[in-house]
Amino acid sequence: MKLFTGFGVGCALLTLLSLGASAQVMPACAGECLTTSVEAQSTCAATNTTCLCTTPVLLTTIQGCLLSSCTVKEMLAAQNITQTMCGAPVRDITHITPIVSGVSGGAAILVVLIRCFPTGGAFTLDDMFAVAALVSALPMGILEFFMSADGFGKDIWNIPPENVYRIVRFTWITEVFYFMAVAFTKISFLFFCLRIFPRKELRTTIFTLVAICTAYGIAFVVTCLFNCTPIPYIWESWDGEHTGKCIKLNIFAWVHAVMNIVLDVIIISVPIPELWGLSLNIKKKIHIMMMFSIGLFTTIISIVRLQSLVQFSSSTNPTYDNVPTAYWSVLEVFTGIFCVCMPALRRFLANVLPRYFCSTQTDSKYEHYNTPNTPNRLARRNTGNVGSKASYGRKGITKTSETRVESSTGDDEIQLMDMQRGK
Repeated sequence: MKLFTGFGVGCALLTLLSLGASAQVMPACAGECLTTSVEAQSTCAATNTTCLCTTPVLLTTIQGCLLSSCTVKEMLAAQNITQTMCGAPVRDITHITPIVSGVSGGAAILVVLIRCFPTGGAFTLDDMFAVAALVSALPMGILEFFMSADGFGKDIWNIPPENVYRIVRFTWITEVFYFMAVAFTKISFLFFCLRIFPRKELRTTIFTLVAICTAYGIAFVVTCLFNCTPIPYIWESWDGEHTGKCIKLNIFAWVHAVMNIVLDVIIISVPIPELWGLSLNIKKKIHIMMMFSIGLFTTIISIVRLQSLVQFSSSTNPTYDNVPTAYWSVLEVFTGIFCVCMPALRRFLANVLPRYFCSTQTDSKYEHYNTPNTPNRLARRNTGNVGSKASYGRKGITKTSETRVESSTGDDEIQLMDMQRGK
């Protein structure tokens, strides 16, 4: 298995040979390739480090020899030395995935707790699947911290082989939990729609989508679990020292990503016609549809993640190049959980900050206008208590103002059902 390009491999080998250190630190196969390559060229002097590090023909020659003579681990050891001797920068982005996991995971935990505590333990199905999605996502986020500690985010030639085994194994486990969490999140949203939309035809469509998402989740979880035979070959195949068979993981990941995006678009589109048919003005209809369509943000993340998968498919440095795929996957899962819990978050904020999240209705009747067809500006300034009367001017312009503040502590889903039924 080819894990790195030939850039810089030959140059440092030659440099070390010129310094007399190759016999002590270089793998034997690398030293032999070095000797052969030096004897076969006359472009660079053995002491000219710059020439040795930048001559493509020489590097290609040494790379071909290494691929045919050395094991993967020996090539990585040689690559590590060459990068150091040629002055290549040591890249380290191990901090990114823990930050993304911590922030997005913390937000997801918070909204799920807000969603569950007011129920008093009487969970509905959509609540249960939201919790299941979080339970599936948490191991995924936690493992990102262990992977980063092992070097996930560094070039593979700078990581000890025993750490690479753990990183690959943890990556496989996070993929399994990723598929589970994505499926549970979709099902949670669909059961939420079942709870608020009574129309029979729509419910049939939603049940069909639930079945599709269930089958989709099971298929990808099982396939990911057993994508190699024997299973340990999943994290051992990179070293080229073991035998086994695996599916084409890149194609598998692309298929899932495309299906994920298509399902998201379909699921988000399902309630739109029902919401448009509510007995509300256009502004309120658009506001409610925007609330239901917030999941499109998750779809956008899925599309960005798909692009990172395409870039990673040709990578020969997986522990560094796979980092964007990892943090986009984590962000997608936790953002999806956050989105399906937003109605519960709004109810919580209505209790905590009723001034900003409660609905206010004001019914006013104006008595005695000087000019009936002209709005009375003085009356608009009245900010008295409920049921109060105020008089302005000599002619006794009065306004009776009745203001009712409704705390939105009730169930938003029930309110939507009432609107559906014309109440």
